[in-house]
Amino acid sequence: MSQTRLAMSALRAVCRLGLAGVIAAAGCEQGDAPGPGLELVFGRTGMGPGEFSYPRAAVLGAQQRLYVVDKAGRIQCYTLDGRYQFGWVMPQTQAGKPTGLGVGPDGRIYVADTHYSRIVIFTPDGQQVATFGSYGTGPGQFLLPTDVAVTPTGEIYVAEYSGNDRVSKFTPQFAYLFSFGGADAGEAQLRRPQALLLDDDGTLWVADACNHRICHFAADGGFLGAFGRSGTGSGELRFPYSLDRLSDGTFVVAEYGNNRIQRFDRSGRSLGTWGGAGRRPGQLAYPWAAAVGPGDRVFILDSGNNRVQVLDGLAKGTWRRP
Repeated sequence: MSQTRLAMSALRAVCRLGLAGVIAAAGCEQGDAPGPGLELVFGRTGMGPGEFSYPRAAVLGAQQRLYVVDKAGRIQCYTLDGRYQFGWVMPQTQAGKPTGLGVGPDGRIYVADTHYSRIVIFTPDGQQVATFGSYGTGPGQFLLPTDVAVTPTGEIYVAEYSGNDRVSKFTPQFAYLFSFGGADAGEAQLRRPQALLLDDDGTLWVADACNHRICHFAADGGFLGAFGRSGTGSGELRFPYSLDRLSDGTFVVAEYGNNRIQRFDRSGRSLGTWGGAGRRPGQLAYPWAAAVGPGDRVFILDSGNNRVQVLDGLAKGTWRRP
């Protein structure tokens, strides 16, 4: 069967069964042809080294290492070719598990410890060195922190949802500075800001998940604009859960609700998508993150399939054009 007929068959299956039906029925066979640009797939379901229980955040750390946190509260470290190195477990997990990771200029790993209303900081090898934050709605407090981003000078941004739905900024010594994007922010009001990305110019991009858009803020919290709207078409988003930047300045956005990665230019114009609902290589099930590494390799947390798929973000033919 030709690739075109295979694609049409898959599309008809989506229409007949719906998203959940396709994911449940697709299976995962070693002989399946990979998607365009796909270089590597690693990980499987389980609780052992190199296995995942619903991975939900990833960050590229020092010494070309990939750190991944999953729903078991484990942080695992991998080489960029998918080899497991070591891991550790969060100090507390009974109330819930982290959903965000960041890395500081010194290589320390910052964890948005979501259900414990705090940020926990580790050395690159997993030694806990600091925490900050407490439960509440006041200045410097958190309800459910989702992500953390650290500037080259050590200032810290923390996103949160569940009532606060804002981004707060802190000094390198964890002193609260200000918040933005909250209930009184007008057109800049956020609804579950799920992921943060610092730009080279010091501005901040936010995956505003429940508003189905990407927002842009100045370093002082001023609103600079947004792109995206709810939908399944080109340039539309459904629950964007993470974003990162390729070397040409374009963005890759992981869409949890659309089971795909979408690439945008800096004006918000879609440059194509990758993925689609399913179990086979090149397909995705509820991706939580897409982290860009050296050489524009994109490490995709294929969360519902408990694996990482790695693609060449700038290879010709990678992105399905709108």
